[in-house]
Amino acid sequence: SIRPDPTLPGSTQPQRVVFASKADELMRAASGTVESVDAVIAELDAVKQTLERATTDGSLYALAHAIQQDIRAQRDRIAGNELRNTYHDWDEVTVQMRLWHARFAPGMSAHGPTPAQQESLRIARKVYDEVVAELTRLVDTEYAGLRDAMDAARVPWTPGRGIQD
Repeated sequence: SIRPDPTLPGSTQPQRVVFASKADELMRAASGTVESVDAVIAELDAVKQTLERATTDGSLYALAHAIQQDIRAQRDRIAGNELRNTYHDWDEVTVQMRLWHARFAPGMSAHGPTPAQQESLRIARKVYDEVVAELTRLVDTEYAGLRDAMDAARVPWTPGRGIQD
């Protein structure tokens, strides 16, 4: 910093750098998670298309649809729902919105984060951790169970199911 003292009491240049690093790391993780979730959602779209043509009863389709909806709901907690955002119909403050607030101006100023920015980062981290825990459960347990059920029912191959016997 070109200024010897921060402009806000209690915040130092090293605190600003540490805070900005934490916010940037969470933004990186959240962006990567959204990309990964979008890939799983696309896989489930393919699963549902295949199940529409399969000779199984509709229970596997219903399960795939429910899992996909639950995954989308968690994705929306990170990045929001684009269609709802178009109509300014916000459900909750997303992780990305909180990070935008937390990251606003610290990189362009010589003072550390404000208490409100610190709180935004804290809440973003808490919500992100909750979302990751739920996504892990949905993908590793629910979706894995669906794939196993599809294999057992001899449903034709879909993305994400590996090499078939």
